[in-house]
Amino acid sequence: MHLDQHHYSLMRGGLVHRLLQAAGMLRGTARLSLWMAAALVVISLAPLVVLTARAGTLWTLPPGMPLLGDYATLARVLLAMPLLVIAAPRSDTLLRNAFRQLTRAGLVPPQRQGRLTALLAKVRRWRDGWLPEALCVVIAWLPLLFGTDSVSLLPGVADWRLEHGALTAAGRWYEWVAVPLFRLVALLWLWRFVLWTGLLWRLPRVGLALHAEHPDGAGGLAFLGMAQERFAVLALAGGILVAGACVNHVHYLGESLYDLRHLLAGYVIGATLLLVAPLLVMMPSMMRAKRHALYRFDALGNRAAALFDQRWRSGSRQEADTDSLLDHGDASAFADFSGVYKGLASMSVLPLNRWNLLWIALHAVVPLLPLVLLAMSVDELARKLLGILV
Repeated sequence: MHLDQHHYSLMRGGLVHRLLQAAGMLRGTARLSLWMAAALVVISLAPLVVLTARAGTLWTLPPGMPLLGDYATLARVLLAMPLLVIAAPRSDTLLRNAFRQLTRAGLVPPQRQGRLTALLAKVRRWRDGWLPEALCVVIAWLPLLFGTDSVSLLPGVADWRLEHGALTAAGRWYEWVAVPLFRLVALLWLWRFVLWTGLLWRLPRVGLALHAEHPDGAGGLAFLGMAQERFAVLALAGGILVAGACVNHVHYLGESLYDLRHLLAGYVIGATLLLVAPLLVMMPSMMRAKRHALYRFDALGNRAAALFDQRWRSGSRQEADTDSLLDHGDASAFADFSGVYKGLASMSVLPLNRWNLLWIALHAVVPLLPLVLLAMSVDELARKLLGILV
């Protein structure tokens, strides 16, 4: 059956995709993500620059926080939002490969292929439905509908978004346009994460034929751990937001990185665990496959060991001119069996290895590394490094 290029895609579908397609923006999409990221940055930031420049709060606002000194806002608009847009196509390509692997790796017996086809079709229906993404749009602008003030202010610090306790023109643009746009992009990513999690949740019910002795050490499911890495960009974007907020607290409130240590450590650990948590749904199936395989191989090992021992004993009583144990392949076969059994016994019960975990954790840590420069000057850091190296 011929499948179109979006058949296994998580990103290319839904309300936003159809609107872009209707507007003719999906023709020649080689750099579409770059253009969209640039457009969102311009829409969000350009009016803020103009309005704060007119109000005199673009660069200086002594002793308060001007726009160009608001590191949390700049991190959100200039870094996190375009990052999520630009990373989407590449992540979608790798997730598509994981979808194809499910249908081509022999993980589902032929008599149960219909269940897998139905599951993938259901995921595509969720992806293409207009309601989930319409809800994302509503949620993105929902605080405005209730008139809630979602501006995050530093206590006791004058802010470019407020004047005499009321939102400035720049503050209104930030609240009504910039923040909802970022919120919408993040929600669309989270919806794709929910779709992937839903697929993993229902996958064991299809009836997977896992092989505990598979050389990938995960019963043939190691590709799911590599696919999960594609959501590490969420940890990276979140880390950028946390880093921007921490810089503001250090610069304007005089807090130290030591004061923020629990926040930083909690973010790295929490983001990593949250992004790998969907793989936990595969644990019961993998544990069952490993347990049953160990029972089978234990029985086979007992018979193989008994036969090997019998030939060894009989070989020791043979005459010098008869064949010895080394003239048969029993020793080699028994050694091969031992290797297979050791691989089976070391099978992981999660489709996740240390490198998958490290990759996701690094995405959460990397945006926080520049904060080290706040704890010490560049000169001091250079002297310490030279002292260690020299």
